Amino acid sequence: MRPPTRPGRAGRPPARLAARFAAVLAVCAATAVRPDAARAQYAIVLPAGDSLRFELPEVRRMLDTTRALRRNLEEDPRVLYRIGFRDPVPAEAPAAAWPWHAVEPASDSVVDLQMPGNLREASRAYENYAVIRMRTIRSRDPDAPCDSLVAWESEALSAFADGWIVARTLFGGPPYPPLDAVPFARAAGHLEALAAEGRSRAVGACAAAWVEAHPEAVQAWLEWREDRGLAGPGEAAGPGDDGTPDAPAGDPGDATGAPVVPRWEG
Repeated sequence: MRPPTRPGRAGRPPARLAARFAAVLAVCAATAVRPDAARAQYAIVLPAGDSLRFELPEVRRMLDTTRALRRNLEEDPRVLYRIGFRDPVPAEAPAAAWPWHAVEPASDSVVDLQMPGNLREASRAYENYAVIRMRTIRSRDPDAPCDSLVAWESEALSAFADGWIVARTLFGGPPYPPLDAVPFARAAGHLEALAAEGRSRAVGACAAAWVEAHPEAVQAWLEWREDRGLAGPGEAAGPGDDGTPDAPAGDPGDATGAPVVPRWEG
């Protein structure tokens, strides 16, 4: 025979359980009122106030891509990545922080990756760029036209943007406006112009040719970044880089063998 139920307790859940149930109902009610409340969103904001927002599935996709490229960097027996960190690079003088200065291929199988010491959380962005850059060096047609060289460099920059977004939104990477601008440039369709202006050694003399052939794209890029108070990528990196050591005189360039670079005017 069952013991009698205590008066006042029959059919009533414990007070703690009831409180938890009420909290769950409150969350469900809030979500019903605001369907987007349950969606995690991440944002990067430029000093001028422009913002890029990403929902969790998109950031997860970028994270998966970054992890896959990291495995390639660690496991590909055909390429040696010599990784380290250099002195911090201030945002006021960011030239050395751009990925084409941090990633320096010595051959088609050896590359130095020296990242700014103040951007360690963003190492995955530089690694993304390095892997795509080396894939291009190992597989590209040596007679490819200039448009192709610039397009390949913009693909490497897009991989950099994925890693940068992951670093900034998921791993606490600090704001760094010059490189925060890369995802914005991609969203606005300006990565090829950025690649040409950056004068990456991956592009070499083709930077000038691309600028001459695409004046409208150049002007749109210049107006876009000037409207936001963003500086250009900085100084040229030096002799042309086609995945081999510094090119000898006589490679495409001026009379001294140095690559021709565009002059940018606002």
